[in-house]
Amino acid sequence: MLFWWTGQLGFAIIKNKILYETGGEGSMEHCYESEHYVFHYEAGSKAEQDMRFIAANQETCYRHITSMLGVSKEEKIHYYLYPTPEAVGQECQRRFGEYTPFNGCTASENEILAVYNQNIQCIGIHEDTHILMFTLGFSKSSFLEEGIACAMDALWWGIDNAAWVAYYRKNKMCPSVSELLLLSREAFYAVEDHIAYPLAGAFTSYLLMRFGKGLFRQYYLLETYNATSDTVFGCSLREIETDFFSYINLLTYDESVLSRISELLEQI
Repeated sequence: MLFWWTGQLGFAIIKNKILYETGGEGSMEHCYESEHYVFHYEAGSKAEQDMRFIAANQETCYRHITSMLGVSKEEKIHYYLYPTPEAVGQECQRRFGEYTPFNGCTASENEILAVYNQNIQCIGIHEDTHILMFTLGFSKSSFLEEGIACAMDALWWGIDNAAWVAYYRKNKMCPSVSELLLLSREAFYAVEDHIAYPLAGAFTSYLLMRFGKGLFRQYYLLETYNATSDTVFGCSLREIETDFFSYINLLTYDESVLSRISELLEQI
């Protein structure tokens, strides 16, 4: 979740968490370098055991993001792989003065802190998407910032983003896309993430599919957003939202998928 903070920190994503501060450095001595990454880890850790797999996995993520979105970095991305959420929390306390155990975060424009152990492997495409999109700039819409990362994820809790939207539509739980996109950062992150994130991901995927990455990048960087005025796409956000939900209505999911979503929501 992305919260814009005033002052030294700049911004923060909580859960998939960004805490920005210039000049932050990790505290691990051992590292492994690949084409686009430097991985920092503790000796004897699960991360050390799986390092070649981790590096190959993230390089695949990098290639997919760059090919889909046309973004890249000259600098290598630094991953700091910790054995526990508590260790990540301690590192955030060292950097930012706040201790909160969690599984992963983007700690600067070039650094990711993540848990990697036998049970939690907080690697993948989401945080890398945030970092690569920083090369374009920061969107004024938290919905789009999270939407592009969730679009690259493609799934929420192992189920296609669009299936979640179809479920919410069927059960009259789906909020308005235009309202979410226009929310302030604080208001957006007050929306339950299991609703906001897959909706943002599915809608962003639709924008990319329909209009392409060039126009999407322009839209991502607009200074202001309006629901009724024409956008860079040549039609209004409200019109696009109507077409998006019409597209979702065309999708037919097996009842077992929708039942599984219901089961997951009951476990919250």
